[in-house]
Amino acid sequence: MNFLAHLTLSHFDTDLQTGNFLGDFVKGKAISDLPAGIQRGIAMHRAIDELTDHDPDVRELNALVAERHGRYAGVITDIGFDHFLCQNWAQFGPLEFDAFRVGTYWALHARRGVMSEHIQGYIEGMLKHDWLNLYRTEAGMSHVFQRLRPRLSQPQLLDGVEDLLTDFYPAFNQTFLALFPRLQTLADAYRPEEPSHTA
Repeated sequence: MNFLAHLTLSHFDTDLQTGNFLGDFVKGKAISDLPAGIQRGIAMHRAIDELTDHDPDVRELNALVAERHGRYAGVITDIGFDHFLCQNWAQFGPLEFDAFRVGTYWALHARRGVMSEHIQGYIEGMLKHDWLNLYRTEAGMSHVFQRLRPRLSQPQLLDGVEDLLTDFYPAFNQTFLALFPRLQTLADAYRPEEPSHTA
């Protein structure tokens, strides 16, 4: 799962949201230096990824995507699921999308003091370029995928990725609809008894 899904699944607590955002950035000893609630969010992030990576329907979708995009199928699928979360927001969104988006930006910005300067730069980029809003449209998704290219050793494997979500729409949507309720059940296990901060 990508940014939007992780932030949505942890929307009910600011520390958990922060940890879910940091899950791909913070490793090793740096985790133990963070507040306990944020550490729990990182653990939640990894549990979400573990469940997703081992889901048989997701693996089947990844195999389909790999026929076009090879080794980057899993990354593309994770990003694609954020688009399908937006398409199904009326069913799965915890708040009206714009209210969720603004609240999430506020929550992450408020926790920037526990983040390295490098990660703070990601937060600033997210706010400046309104990353979460990009997942709503095909044009926005094209921008997301283009932003991914410089980070890849074989960017040519992304050629034609803009057509993927349309060409494989039923497979993506059906896989997402089957998977996300399971992730919501997982997320419920991480709810604090007394939520300290709501994003």
